Amino acid sequence: MQNDYSTFKIPSFARKEVYNFEVGDEIFALYQELNEIAEEIEKCRLRNC
Repeated sequence: MQNDYSTFKIPSFARKEVYNFEVGDEIFALYQELNEIAEEIEKCRLRNC
């Protein structure tokens, strides 16, 4: 029987996405600093409206 050459099959090496929701001390400090920066930007934005 003849093979079907109309479709080209490529093997997938994609990994399943894994989410890590654990927040360590370093990550928490980073989020805290980013939040402070965002609050400062918001204050400046409101002041300049």
